[in-house]
Amino acid sequence: MAQSIAAVRIGGHISLIGVLTGRGGEVPTALLMAKQARLQGLIVGSRADQQAFVRALDATGIRPVVDRRFSLDTLADAFAFEMSGEHFGKIGVEW
Repeated sequence: MAQSIAAVRIGGHISLIGVLTGRGGEVPTALLMAKQARLQGLIVGSRADQQAFVRALDATGIRPVVDRRFSLDTLADAFAFEMSGEHFGKIGVEW
């Protein structure tokens, strides 16, 4: 957590996804306040939930929309495309 808070930009956002370290943990609140960052906890489903989701996708044939793919050596272009907001769907990076 301390590394994430140190790395976040001033006014940035940190998402804590799932709980891997148990119910407790150190949060350097002074640094979080100094960065004026937002910390959001997200609880994800269980492995069984994920498996049921994958089965549902397989059964329905639903697939994500991929707008464009970029090679790894054009990664900067992929980020620029994302920042432009002109995409519809996913942006892929192939390596």
